[in-house]
Amino acid sequence: MSDDAMIAIARLHPTQLSLGMAEVRRRAKAMDAMSRVDLKALLKEKPIPHVIGPGGRIYMIDHHHLCRALLRIDKDKVVLGERRADWSDMQLRPFWARMEAEGYCWPIDAEGNRRPCVKIPAHVADLTDNPWRSLARGVRGRAYANQDTPFQEFMWGNYFRSFMQARLVESDRALAEDVAVQLSRLDEAQDLPGYLGPA
Repeated sequence: MSDDAMIAIARLHPTQLSLGMAEVRRRAKAMDAMSRVDLKALLKEKPIPHVIGPGGRIYMIDHHHLCRALLRIDKDKVVLGERRADWSDMQLRPFWARMEAEGYCWPIDAEGNRRPCVKIPAHVADLTDNPWRSLARGVRGRAYANQDTPFQEFMWGNYFRSFMQARLVESDRALAEDVAVQLSRLDEAQDLPGYLGPA
């Protein structure tokens, strides 16, 4: 992996409001235990897909958790991956409208409220915790099939949030996951990506 393939995380603009800090901590712990060679290999396997936005700013459209976990272990560079589009000639408002139309951003907060895309922080270090996203990641495979669908875990987390109290997720993670698996088999979930059908 050549050095010119690397980019500072600080140069990447997020496209979501929050992330699952439990997932960040899990990834950071695993990466901190890796050798330099293994960590470089991991980063090469997970290049950052992106869109070029107004002013030439680079908007990352995946791997926010990876970047935040790297910062947690004092690593500040990742591999820049595929450029999905160059919309640098657009104004900010139509740019965000296009990003949302293409499924390249998730302007929904942890409470399920839609926020203006311009409220998305400029740095991944400023994203807030979304326990529902962590819950959804914890049951992936048991509650739903992993698909290459942008923001799949956020969609499932938002669904679980509509049935559960945050207090349950915070106080008894195992029970919350069991409930989430049961909720995932309801007819109400059938339009979500990766739906596995009734038990």
